[in-house]
Amino acid sequence: MEKKQKYLMYLVIGVSIGIIIIIVLYLINLDVMEETITTIDGAFPVLIALIIRITVLVVMATYLLNRWFSQEEIYTSDLPFLFAMFFTLLVFGKSLDILANFLYPSVDTEIYLMYLKIRQLSVIGTLAPMIFLSIMMIIIFLQANGKIKKYNDPRERNIFSLKVLIIIAVIEAILIIITPNTKVAGINFAIFVMLSLLVTTWIFYFSYHNKRLSQIHPLIVAIGFTAYLISNMLRVLFQNVIGENALFIVLTEIIDIIIGIVIFFGYVMRVKY
Repeated sequence: MEKKQKYLMYLVIGVSIGIIIIIVLYLINLDVMEETITTIDGAFPVLIALIIRITVLVVMATYLLNRWFSQEEIYTSDLPFLFAMFFTLLVFGKSLDILANFLYPSVDTEIYLMYLKIRQLSVIGTLAPMIFLSIMMIIIFLQANGKIKKYNDPRERNIFSLKVLIIIAVIEAILIIITPNTKVAGINFAIFVMLSLLVTTWIFYFSYHNKRLSQIHPLIVAIGFTAYLISNMLRVLFQNVIGENALFIVLTEIIDIIIGIVIFFGYVMRVKY
């Protein structure tokens, strides 16, 4: 089978499985979600905001995947693929956000905690492409400074980066699974997201400063991820101070839509070194 056809088949299968899982979770909780929409003020605007964000993410992911498949040679370490996977996995994450937000007012804490853990596990997948890229860039940085002399072969570097990513993901997954309550879950999630975004942001600033990744605009991407980091920090802060409410969720989703578009344009633009 041709390489592109094989990758396309894997993508279709993966996305299909993800959609089926989301549909099943929605069907299981359909009555509760309908109750939330009809009884909780502001639930419908929240739903609309999340649907708009998902739509924007789908458009950006589709564009990037099409750009990746249009290349003569394709590799899973290519930037179009990594960015496309980031946006694609974020689509599923926001779909789970709809579920979590609409279950929160109506279900027991234990049930909500279970779905919260599912959502947090999906975040590992969402940030995985950017963490993978960050690990590769760290290796390149260490090689450029003479710290390490191994992994000059891109395939070796990719394999090593994948191994490190798997170790990080397994540790984070274990911490999420053993979380005893929603408060601890929120703290673990905040630490995990902040550290991941800090490393990712630094990598793109580093790339711009050292005139790397010339096929994109690393500075704009870095600014986008910086804004995304600040957005997540403020989200955690305001959640602890004022709690969840419809206006808060809608505003954060609008802000994140703008941030996502900034990151996307940072990818499609080319820097002039």
